[in-house]
Amino acid sequence: LMYSKNVLMGTAPSSPDSSNPFSWFQASIGANLEQHIESSGLDQAMLLEFSNFSMKLCLLVGLPMLCITSPINLFFGGHLADEKNDHMSILSLGNVRPDSMVYWVTAAAVWFTVLVTVHTIFQAQEKYMHLRWRWCRHMAISRANTVLVEGIPDRFQSDAELRKFFDVLFPGDRIQSTYCVKDTTALRKLLHQLADVEHNLVVAKTLRDQTPDHPPMITPLLCGAKVDAVTHWEEMVADVKPRCESLRRTITEACSAPGAVGGYFCSSGFVTFFERSDAEIAVRMTNISSDSMEWLIDHPPEPSDVLWVDLMQDPTAEVGRHVIGYCLIAGLYLAYMPLILGITNIAKLIDMGPALQPFWAGIAPTFGLTVMVSFLPTFIIAIFQLFFTLRADAWAQARLQEWYFWFNMVFVVMATAVAQNTSDFTRTIATSPFGVFALLANSMPYATHFYMNYIVMQWPTHCMNLLRNVNLSKFKIYSALYEEEEAVTMSEPEDQDYHGLGSRSARWTTILVIGLVFGTLCPPIFVVTFINFLICRVVYGYVIPFAETRKPDLGGVFWTTQLRHVLYGLMLYCILMTGVLAARGPGPMGCVVVPTLGYVFVAIKRFDSHFGSPNLPLQELMSEEGKAKDAKLVKRVLKDAYVQKELFEPIA
Repeated sequence: LMYSKNVLMGTAPSSPDSSNPFSWFQASIGANLEQHIESSGLDQAMLLEFSNFSMKLCLLVGLPMLCITSPINLFFGGHLADEKNDHMSILSLGNVRPDSMVYWVTAAAVWFTVLVTVHTIFQAQEKYMHLRWRWCRHMAISRANTVLVEGIPDRFQSDAELRKFFDVLFPGDRIQSTYCVKDTTALRKLLHQLADVEHNLVVAKTLRDQTPDHPPMITPLLCGAKVDAVTHWEEMVADVKPRCESLRRTITEACSAPGAVGGYFCSSGFVTFFERSDAEIAVRMTNISSDSMEWLIDHPPEPSDVLWVDLMQDPTAEVGRHVIGYCLIAGLYLAYMPLILGITNIAKLIDMGPALQPFWAGIAPTFGLTVMVSFLPTFIIAIFQLFFTLRADAWAQARLQEWYFWFNMVFVVMATAVAQNTSDFTRTIATSPFGVFALLANSMPYATHFYMNYIVMQWPTHCMNLLRNVNLSKFKIYSALYEEEEAVTMSEPEDQDYHGLGSRSARWTTILVIGLVFGTLCPPIFVVTFINFLICRVVYGYVIPFAETRKPDLGGVFWTTQLRHVLYGLMLYCILMTGVLAARGPGPMGCVVVPTLGYVFVAIKRFDSHFGSPNLPLQELMSEEGKAKDAKLVKRVLKDAYVQKELFEPIA
């Protein structure tokens, strides 16, 4: 149930033979992109495709480096590494003396890396866009025809008034339904309390059945007498359940009063049209009001993924929450490197004994970085949940991907440049932008061994995820109290802070960027990068489609962000290599590769303009050809609707 649940449900790409211990491996590498899209959604499928993309890029760029530049560095570089007794650098630029003519070959390698990477990225994105259009056409009608409306003025905050307003914008009976979000904060707290009480009742009954001679007892008050636990929790259920039902009736009856005063309506809602083209037109509407914070219309997330609590938040307090949130992120930025150094120094002091110390000595220098990279998503998502309006879990993952990647760029890829003082590094970049070339060139080239160790450290981490030990432990605990099917549901999903799509996407992109940035300096790093993504493809090629629950789908948004981040990493590569060649190459060698910065900058702009819109063009939706094509496709089906379940589902 923990390792092949989707096979049992019939949603996996194939059915591995349970009697064959290697059938999971065959199933993983045997599934193709179309099968992954069907079983896991486009987002997860494109994450797996990113591992294929990364391996392809490592081969396209890394093989020429290993076969051409590495031998040149070895035989014609001047054997500088031998003098320093650094045998790991004999194939790298660390073996090349300053002012050597070998740097002309390095300059050509830089241009080759940039041109091949940009071409490969655009080629991959073109392929993805066709998948994106198809995903849009297959979108469930209830989601495709619905828009999320935020910033609704007070006098329109009711289902009826919201419909009247959109009937004016879209005359002719084109609105199917409207739903204005209700403030159910108090009701949700009561329902959570009821769920906790019912859980405690189940636990008490289970313990009573296991030890009938010694029924469980509980002390309800701090200094009170002990009472029978089952009786106590039954009384609690009998007390809380009527209060839930009473408050639900109160909210439902008060929905006739628009606005927050005297009613329970909030400033967000959903409008569903009969035709998808109307929903697409509504999303593109701007200047509905003179106030830019009113009538904000966007595509909705999946109904099951909506964070209703966020949609209930008071928009007037949003700015204050954001200021606090950004201050906390800034504090995390300044404290991040000291925490890494502190953990690393402690790790280096640990003596593992004669047998394990040589192994630990290789791990300890990267231990602090590995730990902080693992916990960083939890810190970021906690700040987001407390101080930002996320609206949906999938959107939270998309925002996490952005911030997590940039933290990794500063504190992982540029760790040696940041060194021990984050504020000094930031001040240098802000006050002397052109000093970044020398800053990176004087620090980063000497860290290639560190990054090779760091990438190798990721291999066992990926393999550990195949065990799903946390989910298995939760299942074992819950199965002692609940039925097996309910225990499976309660043990899923995996931790979304670290294993969520945004977090995984950012980490995978960081590893590829490390390979690109340091690949010309140290070509063997392409080998460990390729192996890393090969492991990712095998491990997650099984875990995601065969074991993990299917997540809400944004249609490949994470993939596009990953490719854009690779382009940003390529910009860093150009800055680094310009600085290295200017400092160590003969003559004005930096001038040979500095145009790559402009080329990558233009490529980023062209990427954003050419692939900027993730939505189907109106021409595709409104033309007769587009409508005919759309009518032939089978739409996905969503079980949930854009309504708050706590107001409609019966209380157990």
